[in-house]
Amino acid sequence: MSLSRRALIRSLFKPLKAGGGLVKGPGGLAGDGVAIPPWVRTDRVAVIQGRFCLAYTDGYCTVCYERCPVAGAIELGEGLPKIVAETCTGCGICHDVCPAPRNAILITTRKPALGQGQGQEGA
Repeated sequence: MSLSRRALIRSLFKPLKAGGGLVKGPGGLAGDGVAIPPWVRTDRVAVIQGRFCLAYTDGYCTVCYERCPVAGAIELGEGLPKIVAETCTGCGICHDVCPAPRNAILITTRKPALGQGQGQEGA
């Protein structure tokens, strides 16, 4: 039996969505007391590159939104996906499932919040 790439990815991530999402946020435990799995990288965050995203160019696509296991990490506004950096865990699933010819999701290092960077002097 031969599976297409898309069918394989969908079969792998169905269990994540079946329970309402495995991860509820980057705080340590999911809402149902399940520990955040080790593949979640909270030092990373996803960024959508609009010039490559099918939804931003001229099509309709919500694959990243549909497959994200973190509730509220990707929002849809007028059909356009938007990453909520405070909620995104940087797991990379959105990057892996992006169907755009040139992947529109970039996983990058999270920037420190203002005032938390190195070299900040106290008042």
